[in-house]
Amino acid sequence: MNASDPFKRYAEKVCEQIRWKKAHGVVAKEIENHLIDQKNAYMDMGDPESTAEEKALLQMGDPVAVGAALDNTHKPAPQWGMIGLVMVLFAIGAFIQFLFVNTILTKEDFEVFSSISANTLFLFLPLSLAAFIGAYFLDFSFFGKHPYILPALLLFYEILSQLFGTWAEGKMWLVVGPVAISPISFAIVFPLAFCGLFYQQRKKGRNGYFIGGIIAIVFCILLQFFHTAGGILMFGFSAGILMIAAVKKEWFGKNTKTILLFFVIAGIIGMVLLQFTPPVRYRLSKLAYILHPEADPTGAGYVPTILRGMLEHSVFFGEGTPFLEWDIFYAVMPMDFRADYLLTFLTYRYGWVVSMGLVLLLGVFLVLGFRKCLKQKSILGQMVSLSILCTFTAEVLIYITTNLGFVYAAPIALPFLSYGTTALLLNMALAGILLSVFRTGEVYQDNEKPVFSESKFIQWDDGKLIISFKG
Repeated sequence: MNASDPFKRYAEKVCEQIRWKKAHGVVAKEIENHLIDQKNAYMDMGDPESTAEEKALLQMGDPVAVGAALDNTHKPAPQWGMIGLVMVLFAIGAFIQFLFVNTILTKEDFEVFSSISANTLFLFLPLSLAAFIGAYFLDFSFFGKHPYILPALLLFYEILSQLFGTWAEGKMWLVVGPVAISPISFAIVFPLAFCGLFYQQRKKGRNGYFIGGIIAIVFCILLQFFHTAGGILMFGFSAGILMIAAVKKEWFGKNTKTILLFFVIAGIIGMVLLQFTPPVRYRLSKLAYILHPEADPTGAGYVPTILRGMLEHSVFFGEGTPFLEWDIFYAVMPMDFRADYLLTFLTYRYGWVVSMGLVLLLGVFLVLGFRKCLKQKSILGQMVSLSILCTFTAEVLIYITTNLGFVYAAPIALPFLSYGTTALLLNMALAGILLSVFRTGEVYQDNEKPVFSESKFIQWDDGKLIISFKG
């Protein structure tokens, strides 16, 4: 039975007392449903409909008083603890950059990298902070309502970089004035872009799940062309966890496990076929020497060997014992220790206690994030927060393994801490979106429920393949 006009007017009067407008829809629905249930209960006891309606309204009480009470409970949840963690990590990262530039670089290095340092400290740090604040107040439902905008922007950037970019480090970098935009860093946003498209397919049931898997494959192909193996690993991890969660929570209906199994098998076959391409053959050869990089005949194990040597000469607190090979490597590529090998550098220069403390802070942030993610009531809220948290997790895992000397794919960034202006800005924006979900996610409603057609030509049910010729 639908809500009557008196029930709707009552709910509207209640909502007028609630200052948080985003909560109005949820509150109104809850109020109307409760009134309908109570009305039906009175009618079951023998009351006529009009009398039952009046009793239900009287039982609810004064709408102004009810609304005032709900106003105290329905408020945005700022998540001050997680905001504080992000700010602490961001401040530590800024301090590390300042420390590196002013006390560690030699005079010659400082002159070479002074412009880069200025961009980092005086341009991208404020921009990154602004991106975090702006994303925090962004309505995260944007990614569900407009799922094609972010993928289109990523594709537009890729086209611009290929047409007008500058070739550097094996990639095309888009340069705007004094700012060089890293193409590798944009891999960070791919999981969120996939999340919006994946959510959009949800209303199509199992067919939508299959289409979502095809979209994930297309994203992997794009990353293969324009980014690095680290970006593919990160996206594969994030999208894979999202698709597994969708199966477990039945967001696309039941019996989607077979489709997930299909993509797993297809992924394995694809990896086997890719081994015959030169780039993958090169990475497979690296994998063979990942445990013993010093034995790599191509010389690719030089950096991992240096990293392991630095860690072996590190102490728990304070600067490590002298290590000649590090001095040579540092003299050649000092900025690499500010970008890709920051944890190893901090461990060698200041002790294990520093790097372990940073990893612990990141771990606390991720644990709190996943706990909040699991409590989200809406599917979109869980999808968006899960995709972002998986992105951060993959970034951290790839970065840590690389800094331990197990180098298979170049790390993209250590969230909030490592040098990389584009990556820093994007990671801060993702953190803002994540906290935006936790701030307002409780009142978001997935208005469109999944639609599962009962008249499919081909269906898979309980291990049986069913073909129906009925329209």
